[in-house]
Amino acid sequence: MKNFDEVLQKLVDEQDFLKGVQGQIVENYDVMIKNQQQNADNHDIVILNQSTIIRNQEIIVNNQMNIVRNQKQIAQNQVTLDVIEQTQVFLLNALKKLIGSHEDLQETQIFVANIRKACEENRNGQRLSDSTTL
Repeated sequence: MKNFDEVLQKLVDEQDFLKGVQGQIVENYDVMIKNQQQNADNHDIVILNQSTIIRNQEIIVNNQMNIVRNQKQIAQNQVTLDVIEQTQVFLLNALKKLIGSHEDLQETQIFVANIRKACEENRNGQRLSDSTTL
């Protein structure tokens, strides 16, 4: 009978061991399910972040297009200012001729250039791109 009791005890022990293993398997499945749920939640966040990144890239592209447009406008404004200055030089020269001062166009251009230089020096080295000078 001793042998039977030993075998029976071994079977009970093995059954307890198997129950413990099955319990661990169930716990592992629970952990896996929680991990899969977390992965799904993280996937939703990743998709949301990608959408935000795409919107930000669109904004960046629009800003770059505006910068290019502004640079073109600045170039056009510089040409326009040059035309205005040349017109002013011509008109000033014509006015001087009307009042009897016979100055050639180059002398008038030098006069206007000196005025421009004096104005630039008056700025005390401030850069036009400095927002405090605007």
